[in-house]
Amino acid sequence: MRNPTHIFRQTFRARLKFVLCAALGILVLSNARGEELVIPGSGNPEYLLRELAKAFNAQQGEHRVLIPASSGTAGALRELEKGSTTLGRVGRPLKAEERARGLTYIPLARDAVVFVTGVGGSVASLTKAQTVDIYSGKLTDWSAVGGKPAPIRAIGRESTDAARQTLDREISGFSSVRFSDQVKVVHLDPQLLDLLDRYPTSLGFINQSAIHSAKTRLITLALDGVAPTLENLRTDRYPLSLEFGFVHKSGLLSPAAKAFLTFVGSPTGERILQDHDVLVLNKPR
Repeated sequence: MRNPTHIFRQTFRARLKFVLCAALGILVLSNARGEELVIPGSGNPEYLLRELAKAFNAQQGEHRVLIPASSGTAGALRELEKGSTTLGRVGRPLKAEERARGLTYIPLARDAVVFVTGVGGSVASLTKAQTVDIYSGKLTDWSAVGGKPAPIRAIGRESTDAARQTLDREISGFSSVRFSDQVKVVHLDPQLLDLLDRYPTSLGFINQSAIHSAKTRLITLALDGVAPTLENLRTDRYPLSLEFGFVHKSGLLSPAAKAFLTFVGSPTGERILQDHDVLVLNKPR
């Protein structure tokens, strides 16, 4: 006859093994439901979306959202077409031919495009005509625009940049400017901010929300005496702005993408947007 104690131990071990396996299965299943969502695309909302992703990731543990370095609006569309993501970020509304490919645009915010100087800037405002003359090389010293004598280290962007396109569209003569040899052209916001940080009398242009990632204090300038406040942006008194948002293939949003969009449209998400000086256009759901 088998020892009752031995039988009890075997039964206990079997039940314990079953419970542990069941618990492990539940854990694996739970992890399988989670998703790591990479949102590629435009550099314009990059810093702001990283702040939103940080708050989203801290609030819940099921999904994780990552905002990689800029690959441009074209990069977002490319990754969506490849199927490597279900949600991208764009620095402009979609064109008709892009919408015709089954892509859906979700507007998020309007962001002022601003001229900004390093901490050594000595003027509070520039005129549209002065910005044209600075980037064409006609004006090279701050004393020529009412500031203290110091060289203007102008920083430009490539013609495909959304902020540059805003200036080309809204400032008469800017689109035909051939940047002087003294203008340093950069391709990414972090590069521009680094130069503004390093050279106190430098001048650049960028969307306003991105300034929050600067390492040192920068000076945002008014344009023709109009400051880039939210109220002036809302009433169109301030003329320079760009629009950014999300893009996805119609009907193909993943659970993580849906959850993140819901968070962005929540009171917490809207507060983060407003804290970064953008005009909220929509509440994604």
